[in-house]
Amino acid sequence: MNQRAAAFAALLIALPALAACGGSGSGSGSDGGQAGFATDGTFAFAIDSDPGDLNPLVTNLVNAQIVGMYSYDTLIFPDPETAKPAPFLAESWTESPTKVTYTLRDGITCADGTPFTAQTAADSLNWIVDPANKSPRLESVVPADAKASAKGNVLTVTTAKPRPFMLYDIGAQQMVCERGLKDPKSLSAGSAGTGPFVIDRVVAGDSITLTRRSGYTWGPKNSTSDTPGMPKIVTIKIVPSPSTRANLLLSGELNAALVSGKDEERLTDLKSMPSPAMSGMIIYNHYQGLPTADVNVRRALTQAIDLDTLTKILTGGKGERATSLLSGSPSLCTYDAVEGNLPSSDPAAAGQALRAVGTPINITLVYDNTTDTGSAAAEYVAKQWETAGAAVKLDGGDENYIISRTFAAKDPSGWTASLGLNLQSGTPAIFPQYLAGPAAPAGTNFASIDNKDYNSRVAATAGLAGDTACKAWAEAEKTLMTSADLIPVSITPYKMFFNGATALYRPIGGQLPGSAIRMLK
Repeated sequence: MNQRAAAFAALLIALPALAACGGSGSGSGSDGGQAGFATDGTFAFAIDSDPGDLNPLVTNLVNAQIVGMYSYDTLIFPDPETAKPAPFLAESWTESPTKVTYTLRDGITCADGTPFTAQTAADSLNWIVDPANKSPRLESVVPADAKASAKGNVLTVTTAKPRPFMLYDIGAQQMVCERGLKDPKSLSAGSAGTGPFVIDRVVAGDSITLTRRSGYTWGPKNSTSDTPGMPKIVTIKIVPSPSTRANLLLSGELNAALVSGKDEERLTDLKSMPSPAMSGMIIYNHYQGLPTADVNVRRALTQAIDLDTLTKILTGGKGERATSLLSGSPSLCTYDAVEGNLPSSDPAAAGQALRAVGTPINITLVYDNTTDTGSAAAEYVAKQWETAGAAVKLDGGDENYIISRTFAAKDPSGWTASLGLNLQSGTPAIFPQYLAGPAAPAGTNFASIDNKDYNSRVAATAGLAGDTACKAWAEAEKTLMTSADLIPVSITPYKMFFNGATALYRPIGGQLPGSAIRMLK
């Protein structure tokens, strides 16, 4: 996998195939109380594709992050209901625009028994900052000018320039122990963290098996190695098909999974937890020479679509229009950057605008074809664009295919628009790395966006905090909408289904820390 593919990191690339809708059951962490928890059970969970390299220092792919949450811990734990930071490896913290500190709790150990200290945390961050390591986590999570140091149990990270939301970004990095820092390649199919589980076996394309360690006492909500219901074995199975995942849930061969499309209707008797996420986004390629490099073409193509109709198709009638690039719940900011900034649906005006361009409008639409809703949405968009006068070629595939054709494309001009590549994060400061700066292949600005108004407004957010920062980021994001650079379309109230297990809190983007899992009798 090339560096740009790996760098899609901090943005959770949540394709519809990864997520689940519906389900009438409701989940909670209190199923049966401790008396209802099983001892030393085996927890079987499914992901939809091979996670690839499991080293948390060099990957940001969603499925690798999901696996990593069983073996690695982070400095802070964002509360799934409020997004406010809660203690994890750090028991307290301070923040300013150019400096954050984390005071680590006493007694943290790595799975091999060695101490995990503030210096170990600093070493992890400095490994990412070192340009020789070419980590895709650099700048997307850890600022390129960051300097990490330790004194006693206090980790200090400073930057030369203000970095919005730095407390959260660095606080979300999965921390690696000294053994892994000395031999990073060993982490590709292994682990060296402070988390409750250790990777034992990796079978490419099939499964990852982990075993519970001893001496773990610092998990959220007082989770420990000895907490009733904590599984002894975790098996993460690679199951691409939503139908197969549903079958395995019903048979008890899986204890938890996200299931999409019509198959969710078969799971209404199972418990579930909500995990809302972006389910639809149109990204236009601004590469020079493509029709979508023209703002008038992008606005006309957007005008040709009824986004309310597209939302109903993408979400099966269960979701709602997205109001910003921020997705899921909770997010650090809440604002509406869409209302009044995108062109209203007017197919006739769209056709007139495309004809006024005077040159053929040829569109290659890369889309997710792994679900009925994804395919139907692409067909709807293609029909609307063709009616407006464009020639559309549909190019469908799964998650890895979409990434290879867009974000990691060897030929940046080989695609014109995408539907199914959903950028999402709860932190607005992450987006500029992907929507500004050097275009592909030199940088991670894969759609070659050059919105000078956005760039200047992003620069103006430096040093801001709280509601003031959120308002400034909202203004920056509005400029992306007015020029139709990319269109957040829909949010779906996806659900994770459980059978024979539960979780202490709801998943965010389909992700749960390993310490949150409880097996039921």
